[in-house]
Amino acid sequence: MQARVRCAPRRAALAGVALLLAAATGPAGAVQLDAHGNVIGGPGEDAPAARLYAARCASCHDHPEGRVPPRAALRYTPPENVLHALRAGAMRPMAEGLSDEQIRSLVVLLTGREAEPPVDPMANACTSPLDEVVLEPSDWSSIQADPRNVRYRADAGIDAASVPKLRLRWSFAYPGRAAGPVSLAGNRVYLAASTYVLSLDAATGCTRWAQPVEGRVVRAVTLATVPQAGGERVVALYGDDNSTLTALDARSGAPLWATRVEEHALSRITAAPAVHAGRVYVPISGIEDPLTHEPAHACCTSRGGVAALDLVSGRLLWKRYHIAEEPVLRSAPDADPPRFGPAGAATYTPLAIDAKRGLVYASTAEEYGFLNPQGPYSVIAYDLETGERRWQRQFLPGAAEREAICAAHPQTDCRNLFSMGTSVSILQVGEGREVLAVGQKWGWVYGLDPDRDGAELWRTRVALGGDLGGVMYGMAFDGTALYVPVSDDEVRAPHRPGGLAALDPATGAVLWRVAGPDPHCAWGTDGCLAAFVAAPTAVPGAVFSGSWDGYLRVYATRDGSLLRAIDTGGEFAAVGGATARGGQVSGYPVVIGRGAVYVTSGASSILHPGNALLVYTP
Repeated sequence: MQARVRCAPRRAALAGVALLLAAATGPAGAVQLDAHGNVIGGPGEDAPAARLYAARCASCHDHPEGRVPPRAALRYTPPENVLHALRAGAMRPMAEGLSDEQIRSLVVLLTGREAEPPVDPMANACTSPLDEVVLEPSDWSSIQADPRNVRYRADAGIDAASVPKLRLRWSFAYPGRAAGPVSLAGNRVYLAASTYVLSLDAATGCTRWAQPVEGRVVRAVTLATVPQAGGERVVALYGDDNSTLTALDARSGAPLWATRVEEHALSRITAAPAVHAGRVYVPISGIEDPLTHEPAHACCTSRGGVAALDLVSGRLLWKRYHIAEEPVLRSAPDADPPRFGPAGAATYTPLAIDAKRGLVYASTAEEYGFLNPQGPYSVIAYDLETGERRWQRQFLPGAAEREAICAAHPQTDCRNLFSMGTSVSILQVGEGREVLAVGQKWGWVYGLDPDRDGAELWRTRVALGGDLGGVMYGMAFDGTALYVPVSDDEVRAPHRPGGLAALDPATGAVLWRVAGPDPHCAWGTDGCLAAFVAAPTAVPGAVFSGSWDGYLRVYATRDGSLLRAIDTGGEFAAVGGATARGGQVSGYPVVIGRGAVYVTSGASSILHPGNALLVYTP
């Protein structure tokens, strides 16, 4: 067993200063959030909402069993989903007899945020008949553009010359709030909101169909073609916070199948699945990370992994945990609460499919107590057919080095600091030669040799690192350079958050680098910083990068010069007469296809969320 690092407790900081934000007022009283959106202050136990919770909810959520989530986990659930659970879902019997005001006060108490007013997603329904959906190779069918995770489109009808001509064509207000990016197939747009999975018309933004998600959290949709009698059908696939993968008919939205891939109450599917050769590959994540800081939580038992399902039927073909060893009791038998391990190694970013070598690559997050280094902080290669672990490369420093690094980062969580922050990207760097690239929250980018079991070819440090990076979500590759976003959201002066680096994919050498810009936020100065906590997207001559000040910035790939800055943080008149509100540009915000740029503003954000889909065309 490795020595446990003595780390400073997690302190969510923004340039070293915690921000207290009044998230809601009303029956529940004011709820305060820190700079990362965690609930750190609120009403006392004698407040009306707290008394309601004690009487109706505490017996289960303060002593969770089975798939009942602990109360602390609800802080990270969209308020619209908790509202649905109380009104029409599993919690409806417990809320029976409560007024709407009382139910909403419980939502604020548990999540720190008020639920958005209900929206009818079919209020702007398309009037033309449903047409067939055809998925073309140039369509943006998955969260990272393709199974190799390169986030580049040479044939999207957008290039550097298009950038000055881009104008807002239409905008759409996600019902509830934005949950993740869009996917594209032909003349259709697919997206996940906090209350629905939807299909829109790509030309006008009218709604083709809206499928309720019944209180579950869905973040993104993957599109795939499956054979059927007389031809083919396109299906829309998505995972949720119930660790269930669902398939819908992409034309009509009709459900086809649903399969739960993991039973642990804290497991999640937070990234869209990958599809290859009639199979769906699903990354398994979890939400136990923030709960490790809860004194009452019986930590830790959840494990990340990968599952493979049959695309046509949803049948589970195999499942592998990144930490093969089952968690066991690590504390004294009479400890309250007990402590278990090893656990962790969630995969919260998309998988990469290496069809040439018959492998699927997963990048993994932390092990919650440094108890078992086999699985966390790694890139793991599994056999596509059998799920056999073919090789693993870990990027966790030794105990002594970890101790020193942790002491130098007192504002962050030392365990979390070494998590892998991005998916693996498969880069073509020469005739017949490929490199695997992956980024880490600690600020390093690694180049690995796929033909030598992931042996390290190079490493380059581009950021100082922190709980949110370092390097987060993904990178883009256009065949010439690897474009790496820099978060560094917690750095102190003279350093500054944000920035973008271009690396030589063969050597890791820095080709150019731009510093983080001065932030300008439509919502004011509270929580205003320009950390690039988002995967970039590249087209010929230009790379698009979103930031936490609500801006989409476009840089020239030749030298990093700024081509355009677009503010998405304000309000926009949306189709159907609604208002779309922008927020932080985070996660996987930019999708490009068929002559249009689709920007999701306010997803993957707790501090400044939004509900805006903005569509730009030349």
